[in-house]
Amino acid sequence: MSAATPSPETVSLPVREMLVEYVQGRRLAEIIYQDTNGQVCLVHEHIRDVLSRAGHDFLVLGSGKVLGVEHVIMIDGQRLTKV
Repeated sequence: MSAATPSPETVSLPVREMLVEYVQGRRLAEIIYQDTNGQVCLVHEHIRDVLSRAGHDFLVLGSGKVLGVEHVIMIDGQRLTKV
């Protein structure tokens, strides 16, 4: 995949920049994601870090929970993945 069309496991540069702003600003975010059982979950948490490992991007939440970006649907009303 090219940088213009990231895979579902990675985020585009503008989205990564937005996520880094959440980390640096310690902003509380409304995060909607799908858990491993397929349930849609909503949490209000700080994003502690954005990690990239083996071609996948992950969010580390303030609670310590790690989410693959392919499971994150929206952050503060902004869609990250396609439904």
